[in-house]
Amino acid sequence: MINIKKILAGMTIASFVLASSFAHAENNAEVKAAIDQTVAKLEQAVDAVNKGEDAKTIADLVLEAKQFQKSFSTSDSKVAVKKAQGSNLLGQARTALSEGDMSKGGELVKKALATYQEVKEKYNAAH
Repeated sequence: MINIKKILAGMTIASFVLASSFAHAENNAEVKAAIDQTVAKLEQAVDAVNKGEDAKTIADLVLEAKQFQKSFSTSDSKVAVKKAQGSNLLGQARTALSEGDMSKGGELVKKALATYQEVKEKYNAAH
């Protein structure tokens, strides 16, 4: 009887550990997806800059990228710092584009893309 109780207790603990690791893996997948979506929107924005699209179109793409990047966070300080830098660049790019400064806005969008590509590399390397 004591052995059965020990086995049941062990199985209960194992199920909690498995559930926890599954939730962690699912969270990693969500973070990776959000980073990928952010990078994809910024790639579209850079393409729009290179094609000479209007400022509003590019600003809308920047806004979408900013929304995607808000949906993830990480406890890795190196990734978190890069993400914060990228977020600041997105805000500055949107402001410049809203003011009609295509040159400055375009450069900031390109810097933001490079920053989020680095975020992606650092996150993927750590997970």
